[in-house]
Amino acid sequence: MSFFDDLSSIGYQVKRFLWPVIFLVTGIVLLNTALVPRVETLNNGETLEVPQSALFMYAALLFMVGSVVWFLYLFGLIKTMIGYGVMVLMVGISGYVLWQDFSTIKTDVDYNDRYEKADKDIQARMGDLKSAQIAYKEFNGTYTNSVDDLIDFVKNGKKMTILKMGSVPERKITPEERDLIYGDDRPIDKLMTETEAHAIVRMSETIPTDLEGFRRDTSYVPVMEAIFENEKYIENREKTGCLLAFHPDSLKYVPYSSLMVEMDTASVEKGELKVPTLQINMQHPMDTAKMYQIGDINDNHLRENWKK
Repeated sequence: MSFFDDLSSIGYQVKRFLWPVIFLVTGIVLLNTALVPRVETLNNGETLEVPQSALFMYAALLFMVGSVVWFLYLFGLIKTMIGYGVMVLMVGISGYVLWQDFSTIKTDVDYNDRYEKADKDIQARMGDLKSAQIAYKEFNGTYTNSVDDLIDFVKNGKKMTILKMGSVPERKITPEERDLIYGDDRPIDKLMTETEAHAIVRMSETIPTDLEGFRRDTSYVPVMEAIFENEKYIENREKTGCLLAFHPDSLKYVPYSSLMVEMDTASVEKGELKVPTLQINMQHPMDTAKMYQIGDINDNHLRENWKK
């Protein structure tokens, strides 16, 4: 037999055994995938081993059995029709099981993507509610437990802003400045305050040199313009990964659901003062156990429960 005949014979045998070998290798790879768990990283940084779907094991066994049957057929140990029938059946079942497994994985991935998207957008909307409530309290002296009132305030309310130019000199006021501001002979034993500096500039005919350019002007601008259309606010909101555009009328709803935001107000005693308190709650639309909270009805803080 010539060299070329040997090459032809080898090529023929390679072609015969190529597909059963591919099936066997595929089965081994799937078996390894089935036996090695996935490693998931939790929100607290810890890792968790999650077993693979049992479908991987079924697909691996089917591919390996199909490979064995194919080899038996090639070695003449089973009849042609039986071999073909078993191989076709194994290929069909294996392909179906494998497709089902990857469909399950894709469904899990899509679910996790939707869950994370809702999580980020809920946190952003909770932040919007918090900002609106802070502005409402600055203007009205208390919080509101009415979402409709809060929405109306965002649309039509005003927020106080203070224009600041210049700094307060590090000195005490002079006796002349004291007389101008207070009209009495109180002792001068503290540094000039911002209020005193503003009064001197406003009341003096001749402004002291170290107060030239000092300004403190109070004005009121629409809440939408002052907060929610502010470039820095929009930029910080986008940095959280939020993809949800802000709209006042949406403040009452949990994103991607018809669930309503829950708000409650009360007050606590701090010494002789009654301090208003606020609590805002939302539930994740895909997880009834996942609750988001800002503030506390029994305390006057506005901390978020997801930032611990």
